[in-house]
Amino acid sequence: MFRGFRWQLILLILAIVVFMTSAMFRLSRQRSQQQPEAPTPTAESSLPATTEATAAPRPEAGATASLETAAGLPTELPAAYREGLLGTVRRLNPLFAHLNPVDRDISSLIFEGLFATNEYGEVVPRLAEQLVISADGIAYVVRLRDDIRWQDGTAFSADDVVYTMSLLSNPEYADVSPDGAFWATVETQKLSDYLLRFRLAQPLSSFPHLLTIGILPEHALRGTSVSQLAQHPFNLSPIGTGPFQLVALQLGAEEAISTVELARSPVFMERPEPQGSYSLARLSFHIYPMAEAALAAYRAGAINALANIAPRDQLLALPGSQIYTQVAPSTVMLIFNWKETHFVERRLRQALSLSLDAPELIARRLGATVAYADSPYTPGSSIYLPHPFWHSHDIGQARALLEAAGIFPAGDGAGDNEAESGEPDSAAARFSLLIEDKLPLRNLAHDIETQWRQLGLELEIEAVGADEFANRLATGRFETAIVELPVGGDFDLYRYWHPTQYGSGQNYGAASDHEVAELIEKSRREIYGNRRAALYQQLQDAFAEGAIAIPLYYPLFTYVVSEQIEGLQLGFLASAADRFRGIGDWRISAPAS
Repeated sequence: MFRGFRWQLILLILAIVVFMTSAMFRLSRQRSQQQPEAPTPTAESSLPATTEATAAPRPEAGATASLETAAGLPTELPAAYREGLLGTVRRLNPLFAHLNPVDRDISSLIFEGLFATNEYGEVVPRLAEQLVISADGIAYVVRLRDDIRWQDGTAFSADDVVYTMSLLSNPEYADVSPDGAFWATVETQKLSDYLLRFRLAQPLSSFPHLLTIGILPEHALRGTSVSQLAQHPFNLSPIGTGPFQLVALQLGAEEAISTVELARSPVFMERPEPQGSYSLARLSFHIYPMAEAALAAYRAGAINALANIAPRDQLLALPGSQIYTQVAPSTVMLIFNWKETHFVERRLRQALSLSLDAPELIARRLGATVAYADSPYTPGSSIYLPHPFWHSHDIGQARALLEAAGIFPAGDGAGDNEAESGEPDSAAARFSLLIEDKLPLRNLAHDIETQWRQLGLELEIEAVGADEFANRLATGRFETAIVELPVGGDFDLYRYWHPTQYGSGQNYGAASDHEVAELIEKSRREIYGNRRAALYQQLQDAFAEGAIAIPLYYPLFTYVVSEQIEGLQLGFLASAADRFRGIGDWRISAPAS
């Protein structure tokens, strides 16, 4: 009965087939555009979880594991901002980032903490909206923002914070981080989807700073322990809440990650605060094993930024560049071993400090590579207050202090000026200085020896390798030593100068000054910022007046970028990753015609 309509039927069937094919193609294309990211390489560990990073199955050398972003930015477009980093990529995970500078720098752009540090070193909200602290400084109630989403589109909530804190407080984390023991004492309670309460074992005013650590997505890692996380594929396919997300990993000739591509996060850009900023759509980090390769890449135009690569003189000589310099978050000090009884004597420590013309020594031996130190805190922080004692150079006063303390140069025969303390202490006139065996430190040590010889003091310089240096510090086998002490952003000197931290902390010389210890304890307990600032001022005064140690210099952080990068400023650095704090204001200028 359909014989008369067979051609019409055939045409109808063909039309249906064409329509269905077109519809399926369009549906497939829409799904591809809506998909936030495609699978990335997975990771597997071939090394102990707490000592080395995970290794991921790799594509062939020179290949790119690419992801098309929801913003529609194809990976083959050149990145606007290209920075060279020295080292290797291991884990892009905030819980392990402190173990590796490359991981730390890149992870800081992918993840966010509840709080962040501003350009003055002050803690400001990030994922948190509000903080309320109990009067006794024990309970911290945090209200979270309710407009945050993870880079895969999932809503951020208190569950993510509770999960992250469960990892930090796990005893396994103490094997990874020196902060692990503290986190184990913190109780975290979810009050609602966007309200949390932390309870501390004792007051700690720097606790909000500790909450700057990046938060992990519970929905992506549910049930994963610390040891499992150390070997998890997440480490090379991270999901954060930060302004940039991972787009691609590229391998070099030796099967190591050579390039990390990041793209501006579309969900981050939906927040109110980034509107009108974050003009950099793409970031590219090129990983180099040696400084020479990174410098050559910059000169060739393959990258347009380098950070803190030694030797600094070569950075400063790069053509067509802008140089940004800031004090690094550490202080190099000459410390005393108070277990050597003569260094318990305050007047000896004061005399040793007054006899050094430290600004002149530092300028002559280290020049523009460092800045002279005049506080245990670093310049640029909101609490830094230099003390005039560290700028004092008075040989006569130094000799008078040694005489008053009953300490005379060996063989000086100063018995005519007998001190109240009894016989001259010739043992105190001979001691050693432990340093790591590096040429600038050897030169500096010899200058210190020369200036102390003016007092008739004899100094033996012990220059040793890095491993032996660390071991002798940890075991207290030194009399004096030149040590670099990281300050960070928490401003807490407890681990360096409180008597209880000898042996278990980094009070290598068993320093034990009652006034300094009391001020450290008070500042740790004080929750009100203005009162705490006053305590920090008193602490710096007491540190100088007691000559607890001699500040020598602050290492400098140097950032070199091409002239096309605009809007960059460096504020206080709690870590080198803080150079990206203002990246939302960076932009690429149009090339000159």
